[in-house]
Order: sequence, then C-alpha cells, then structure tokens
Amino acid sequence: MSTYVQPVPVTDGRLGHLTPEQTEKLQQFWVRLYDIFDGKTAFDQTAPSSFKGQNRDEDTPKEAPKSGGWFSRGKATPAAETASVSEPAPRFTGADLYKTYWKLTMMDHPDLIVLKFIRARKWNLDDAMKMFLNALKWRIVERLDELVELSDEELDAKYPKFIEQMKLGKGYLRGADPLDRPMSVVNTRLHHKNDQPPETIHRFTLYTMECGRMVLPQGAETVIVIFDLSNFGLDNMDWGFVRLFVQCFESYYPETLGVCVVHRAPFVFWGLWKLIQPLLDPVVASKFVIPRERLPITHYDGLDDWKYEYVPGVPGENDAQKDTIKKDELLAERRGLEERFDAATRAWIKNINGKNSSERDDVAKDLREQYARLTPYVRAKNLYQRWGVSNNGNVNWTYNVKSA
Repeated sequence: MSTYVQPVPVTDGRLGHLTPEQTEKLQQFWVRLYDIFDGKTAFDQTAPSSFKGQNRDEDTPKEAPKSGGWFSRGKATPAAETASVSEPAPRFTGADLYKTYWKLTMMDHPDLIVLKFIRARKWNLDDAMKMFLNALKWRIVERLDELVELSDEELDAKYPKFIEQMKLGKGYLRGADPLDRPMSVVNTRLHHKNDQPPETIHRFTLYTMECGRMVLPQGAETVIVIFDLSNFGLDNMDWGFVRLFVQCFESYYPETLGVCVVHRAPFVFWGLWKLIQPLLDPVVASKFVIPRERLPITHYDGLDDWKYEYVPGVPGENDAQKDTIKKDELLAERRGLEERFDAATRAWIKNINGKNSSERDDVAKDLREQYARLTPYVRAKNLYQRWGVSNNGNVNWTYNVKSA
C-alpha cells in the first residue's frame, strides 16, 4: 500500500478566504444577477443545449458508438413527459431563475454557489454569468425538483426499474476522505445498458448527484468520484456516460469534482480514459490515497467491514409532506429569510468596496438551520437518511474498522 499523503484544503477564492479584489468581483456578480432576476437586463431566455427535446448524440465523439445508458438517454427524448421533439423549447424569465436559484441553494451559503461558477470561469464575470444562468435553466428542464420530492417508490413507478439500480448498487455515496469530501462509487461492472430504460438510468444518476449535496458537510465543497472498473468489459462501455459526466461537472456542478479515482482499470478502458483525463489534476490524482480505515474490505483492500445494502422506504416515512399547514408555515419562514438575505445583499452591493458583510453571513447561518427543519416537508427520505448518514443538516459516516 502506498504511503498516505494528507490532502491539503484549497482556500483560494473560497468562502471565508476571499481577497478584497475577489470580494469586489463577487459584489459585481450580485449586481448583475439581481438585474437579471428583476428583469432589468436582457439575457438568453432559451433552453440550454441539453434540452430534452434536442438530440443528445450530436456531440458524441466520432470514434465512439452512439448508445444509451449511464448519463445518456439514447437519441431524441421528449422535452417533458408529454412534449415531443417538434415542440419549441421553453423560455425563461428572471423570476423563473430567481425561484430556481433559491431551490438550488438549499442549506448552502448563497455565495458558495455563485463562487463555484465564478472560479470555474477564472473570475471572468461575463462567462461566469452565462454559465450560471445556463445551469439554472438546465435544472428546470431536467425537472430536478421531482428527484428530491418523490419517494423511491414514486420514482420507481414513474421510471421503471429505478429502485433496481439502488438494489444493485450501481452507484452510491459512502464515506469521506480526511477533508470530509464524500466519496461517490460507480460500479461499472454492474451496468448493462439494455437492462433498464435509458431514462431510468439518467434519472438515477442525477438523483445520486442531488443526494450528494445532502452529504456535503459544512466546509466541504467537493466530492471524490471512484470509478470501480473491476471486471470491466466491452459490455460495460458506455460513451454516453462519459459525455454527461463531463457535462455535469464542467457546466452544471462546477468546482464540485475534487478528485477522480480510477480503480483496477483494464486495458480496454484506456480509450475511455482519454476523455476523462482532462478533468483531472495529475498532481493531485497521483498523490491521492484514501486511508484504509475509510475503505471497505471487499473490493478495496480496506479495513472497514461494510457492504453496500439498499434499505427500502417504510410506510409513513414521508407523512410530513402531507402536513400542508406546517409545510406552508415553514415555507413562509424560508421566504422571509430569503428576503432578508436579498435586502442585506442589495445594501452590500451599493458600495463596491471589497468588504465582507457580516449581516449576510448571519442570515446564511439562519438559512442553513431553517432548511434542516424544512427538509422533511419538502424532500422525500432517501437512502442516506435511512442509513443515518444525513440527519437534520448534519453528516455522520461511521466505519466498522477491523485490524490490519
């Protein structure tokens, strides 16, 4: 086993570590963002290029076969449940994007979200704004709300074999590295693209990504993706997976992929690797070794006596969603906090001076605490809550460590 190298947290351009110049950029970004939300500034109101009514195979590499499967839905897919390819793409208003932005924020500090897009575009505010607005539109056309609001059983009824993906353990989140970055495991050997409808696997992968946000503890911004290529064969090859993997982490969840680990890759994999490799920092990747105490014994030669098991939902676990009186009360409280943050931000950006606003930080803390109370009323319970990992806004991984 390689000598463990303690990872070093990155602080440049991160919340709580901004220089005055970076804070000024952040203030300027909020000025532009409110002008769009308020309808004062024109922007591209059309759907993003990944709109479901468009052909997803247009950007498939010429040398790669066009196929459905992981992160792919084959060829043309309806824009919505009843839409067709010929139906015009939707258009969005600033109010639409404002509403989506606050749903995206969840328990995070609002600045944390926008800083990811600003850093991804090297502090070029024009490019960052275009990227951010496109991501908000993408969340609408992808109907990400349903992935957190519907139960496993409801998703399974809508997307056949949805629960089967979880029972198989094709992809899941388990444990974290010493920087508290959750680890997402992709078991490619379990995937055969014809075993389930393409739409089902697409929704399942986005569902897992959204669940990943719930197991990001405060202070952690990125995740570790582990591609387990044990027994990987040509039948498991899926270029659609690579395409949307890249799209998601580059365009829709920027600055979220901390490290990508390739485990037991056979020779047949290396053509696929050429497309994934540009995402990786070779210096970080070469030094990254996960402590054995945080890796399962099975498959990973770790010390954690743990095996993946899908825990199904139980009757009544989502009854809070039916309590419309309490739900409306908490949503009204949430809107009040959002308005407080808006007011504090609008006051803060009147003077672009590179100074932080403690008032905004205080409201952001209240937003995080309130979302923990709101969650049972607006989100269905997921596997990670049933495991006891995510609870009331806190994240707790446990490891059953055996001696070496």
